[in-house]
Amino acid sequence: MGRAFAGLRRSSVPEREVLDHLEVLVALATPDSDAHITYVTPYAERQLRLSSVGGAGELHQLFQHPDRARRELQRLRTTQTLDHVELDYNVEGRAFVARIHLVRNAESRSDEYFLVQWREVTTRTRDDQRRRESDQHRSSVVTEAVSQIAAAVEELSVTAGEVAANTRVVKEAADSVNGRAAESRDVFFAAKGTIDEISRRMTETSVTLARLSEKTKLIDAMVSTIQSIADQTNLLALNAAIEAARAGAAGRGFGVVADEVRQLASRARGAASEITNRVAEVRSGTIEVGEGFEESFQEALRGATNAEAAAIALEDILTANRQVREMLLRINSATEQQEEATMEISNRLSGILAATEDAGEGSKRRFGVRE
Repeated sequence: MGRAFAGLRRSSVPEREVLDHLEVLVALATPDSDAHITYVTPYAERQLRLSSVGGAGELHQLFQHPDRARRELQRLRTTQTLDHVELDYNVEGRAFVARIHLVRNAESRSDEYFLVQWREVTTRTRDDQRRRESDQHRSSVVTEAVSQIAAAVEELSVTAGEVAANTRVVKEAADSVNGRAAESRDVFFAAKGTIDEISRRMTETSVTLARLSEKTKLIDAMVSTIQSIADQTNLLALNAAIEAARAGAAGRGFGVVADEVRQLASRARGAASEITNRVAEVRSGTIEVGEGFEESFQEALRGATNAEAAAIALEDILTANRQVREMLLRINSATEQQEEATMEISNRLSGILAATEDAGEGSKRRFGVRE
């Protein structure tokens, strides 16, 4: 290729002597489909290493993709409104852009030649590469961070769902406890009412027993009177028997009567003693019953007090349980709102992740990166 260019530079090209001494990257080629190279500046041949490029002196053969270069040249020839085309040219790690113009004769409006001007874009390409790598790094960091946040939000959403479910279970248990406690409270209040009624009746019975004890004392007094009368009757009968004995035969009948009277008085005294014993037993039993009723009454009072205390405690439990239930309702509402918020955040993070990936793909397309 270099040997072919050596002859071409000696061809008759206007201002050749000027171009030969300028450090410009310029080449000329015929304006036909073959686009044979007719001139290359010495500076372009050295800088672009054209001597190392194979081919038969056709312009499109200089480029990495000759077919694409041929199509672009054809498009430039056939499109009147197209001013120029640009093609990439890389050599030994350096990057160039070749801008190709089709020079036309202003008078005859015929095509004169292809004018190729190269400009080096190695620095820009490297900067673009660094920017692309930096963009890709940032994109990967953002993507990873968003993925981690999305995973954390998803875990938080699952946790919030579990908390909401557990809160509902606890609320149901609290409702059950509330119902049982209310039933127990009603039972204790009913038991307290029953115990109060039993205490009232036991009080009445104690009063009755006290009255009975007083009446037994009256019976004792009456029995004592009967015993006194019996003793006096017995004494009188004894005196009558003595007087009848003194009277002799005349008083014998009277003596028999006196003896009968004495026997009756003795039996009356024995009956009175029996009554006294029975009354004493009744009094003793009444006292025992009264004492037992008193103990039962005290136990009933303690039972009523305990039942009332238990009912009050259950009422406190019901109040606390209602407060717990209200708190659970607020917690459940908060967890549901949190779950909705985390879902919203997750959706937005998915959008951010998708946008980040699209931005990464756009960066690749912008810098011409191919997978």
